[in-house]
Amino acid sequence: MPTYDRRSFLQLSGQGLGLSAFATLLPSCGGDDSSGSEAPAPSPTPTPDPGPQAVLPAPAPEVLMLKRTSFGPSKASHAEIQALGIPGYLEQQLNPQSIDTTALENTVAQRYPRTLQSIPVQRAGFPDNQQSTIEQLLQARLLRAFTSPAQLLETMVEFWLDHFNVDLRNGVASIFHGSWERDTIRAHTFGAFRDLLGATARAPAMLYYLDNFLNVASSPQENYARELLELHTLGVDGGYTETDIKEVARCFTGWTLDRETGQFRYLPAIHDNGSKVVLGQFIPAGGGQSDVETVLDILATHPATARHLATKLCRRYIGDTPPIAAIDAVEQSFVATKGDMRSCLRTLLQSAEFAGSADQKFARPMEFLGQMWRAMPPASGFPQGNDARILLALLDQLGQAPYFWPAPNGYPDIASYWASTSGLLNRWRQSLLPNVPQFSNLVDVQALLGEARTQEDMVIHLEAGLLFRSLSDTDRELVLSYLQEQTGFASTTELPASAISTVGGLTASLLMSSVYFQLR
Repeated sequence: MPTYDRRSFLQLSGQGLGLSAFATLLPSCGGDDSSGSEAPAPSPTPTPDPGPQAVLPAPAPEVLMLKRTSFGPSKASHAEIQALGIPGYLEQQLNPQSIDTTALENTVAQRYPRTLQSIPVQRAGFPDNQQSTIEQLLQARLLRAFTSPAQLLETMVEFWLDHFNVDLRNGVASIFHGSWERDTIRAHTFGAFRDLLGATARAPAMLYYLDNFLNVASSPQENYARELLELHTLGVDGGYTETDIKEVARCFTGWTLDRETGQFRYLPAIHDNGSKVVLGQFIPAGGGQSDVETVLDILATHPATARHLATKLCRRYIGDTPPIAAIDAVEQSFVATKGDMRSCLRTLLQSAEFAGSADQKFARPMEFLGQMWRAMPPASGFPQGNDARILLALLDQLGQAPYFWPAPNGYPDIASYWASTSGLLNRWRQSLLPNVPQFSNLVDVQALLGEARTQEDMVIHLEAGLLFRSLSDTDRELVLSYLQEQTGFASTTELPASAISTVGGLTASLLMSSVYFQLR
């Protein structure tokens, strides 16, 4: 039975297989992933970076759409987009209510019932239910992200969970988090931004995380007001002042949590009923709870908010330095539709800039592991119990455990943060997963090999089923040369049955460690 040299595998991963594409895409490769703070987002550029496209054979447009709007292509999603065509597939994904997710929802209800409980029920069981609630929340998040047929919805849920980040480890946050994702984020993902903004402002999870539940007229609490302006709406360069932050905080006085139920409650007695001025707009005295609705209307329709959201969406789905033309188009869609997210996404994903953006996004850890699992799911289905914990541990090792980002700004969405030396090394190590028999409960490479019995055929099958694209001739030759060196078999020699699993796993590992797999 052939074996392989682990050191030589890591050396190859760091030296070849399209790696020159990284040099163009990741000029700042080596970003520090230990600081716990987000690296500055790059400024938009007038034109997309064409570098990687000149190095790697471009994926088919259908594959580009799948890689950007999902946690990785699967055999089923690839067949679906080929059957529907890109326009039909996009409309289906933009209308997730048309997609049958009954099986998924039944599985969530059966395995992770705590994620569906109300805040009062969660509160009644706290703290005894805390650990099991957190485990169920994490595992349900991965189950939905990796297996849901409504993949665009899942990527947008992740987008909003980052945009309105709430750290799950924050005190009693486990009481609120099920409702936070279910009733606040997921319920408004494709709706009007104003509705989502209002729901997040009222959500107990946000009220607690940013201390807005402590906001009283005698001592205004500014944490939420500051993040509302800087992160949730206008952006750091949105033109607001310290006075605006203080005035917004005054508008929110009286918004708190009910001591008995843990739900949102407005207390007029602790609200500042004086007049306010926010971003130059006068808010008369005596408005009570409507002060907040006025502020949210101002912010949701402000030009800086449209620009801020358009930029973040384009950075998420096109590239770290998205073309200005794409940002302009999404911004115009945001303004014209009063922040309708479905319209904004349709504009973005149908743009020429999106079509020309292949290989301009580096997969974040959720996408890296998602691609692996979605391409090679075992017959036993999505892991549970200890196997699910292993999957979460792998994700944590790569730095993106769901809900665990400690700051209000959410996980970074730029390659330089994730493509540090240690980050890449951990990915290459995890690429060896298909080659470890003990992890056969997590991934199954055999299904992709088909009847392949030579190393050459294995590469061809895995290009189609794992990468969903072709290697360059040079990189294919590099893979085959390495396999021959490691196994002792010529590329076209039929392998003995005892070697199929090992060689197939090693071939999958090589392709997963390559740039072809790491780029979305």
